[in-house]
Amino acid sequence: MDRLQQNSLLLLSGWLKVQLMLAVFTSFLFPIISHSQKTTNSPYFLSFSGQYGKFQVHTKSLSPFNGTHPKGAELELSRLFYTPEIHSQCGCYAKLGVGLNYVDFNHSKLGQGLTAVFYVEPFFKAKGKLRFSLKGGTGIAWLSNPYDENTNPENLTYSSNLSFPLFIGFSSYYFFNPSWAIKNTIAFQHLSNGGIKQPNLGINYPTISLGLEYALQPYRIPSVPIPQPFTKENQTTIELGFTLKEDTTDTNNRLLISLRPNRSHQLSRINAITYGLLLEYEQQDAEAESDKFRAGILFGNEFIMGEFRFGQQIGAYLYKGYSAPNLIFQNYYINYRLSKYLLIGTHLKVHGRKAEYININVGYLF
Repeated sequence: MDRLQQNSLLLLSGWLKVQLMLAVFTSFLFPIISHSQKTTNSPYFLSFSGQYGKFQVHTKSLSPFNGTHPKGAELELSRLFYTPEIHSQCGCYAKLGVGLNYVDFNHSKLGQGLTAVFYVEPFFKAKGKLRFSLKGGTGIAWLSNPYDENTNPENLTYSSNLSFPLFIGFSSYYFFNPSWAIKNTIAFQHLSNGGIKQPNLGINYPTISLGLEYALQPYRIPSVPIPQPFTKENQTTIELGFTLKEDTTDTNNRLLISLRPNRSHQLSRINAITYGLLLEYEQQDAEAESDKFRAGILFGNEFIMGEFRFGQQIGAYLYKGYSAPNLIFQNYYINYRLSKYLLIGTHLKVHGRKAEYININVGYLF
């Protein structure tokens, strides 16, 4: 695959994700315009926040950026579902939302970024003046000043304009009237290109944000339903994932395919333990001496939020095959159940503090 084809695939992947984000945003916006004056139990909210963070120096190579404080602004459109169906699935009320975020990394070598994200936000407390939630999501990002051997050799965090954000955080809301709230979020942000192009040490930065949120529709908050008995669901999944990953020894993007058999045992309405295997194949040159395969075991936790599942796993290689920096690795994922038997998702694989790749997965449920 030559460089033109690789760049075309990268741009196509980014364009498809932009189209998906626009479609999601439009699906949120159209019902608001049509039904903005009707009282509802699924209200839309619009929020604007300022953001301040601290760059994490997770390796000595990034020491030039020590003391850097990213600053930004975020616009979000979300929908909160006060419905019995949502509450019966996860034992809480939950939001779905999309957001646009601008960040200035406050360092000339790092540049600026614009991200579009989709997130899920389950509420621990969704009534009263003071409300609390957990929030996590992913999306796409465009970063302005990637690594260049001649003009920007110090920026080892990202080397392509297109990157992929992941974040998880905790939010609080103070509603000083039924429509307006002061919103505060503490979150951990990660940005990397998923190993598509090297160097790719990634940008990690915790943030705190403060802003206002406005309800675009009048809404009613139902009484919290009495929890109904539920059957714990144990399920087996097989996921097939793929990504393009640049080899550190040359500039060729290589196809990396992963197979993940996984088993989950539900402990409560919102929690399950998981264990499984990770099998990987990475395309390599015919004359390469290293093996193309790796295999490992995984064990972790899974948060269940309706059709969404957020997983965190620790893994160990049974067979390292081609070069791996250490024996232990981590895997983070978000999966969405499309139907009784099908799911889609994205996985982030990490060695210590360094992301190896982000891929796209499709899976089958048993």
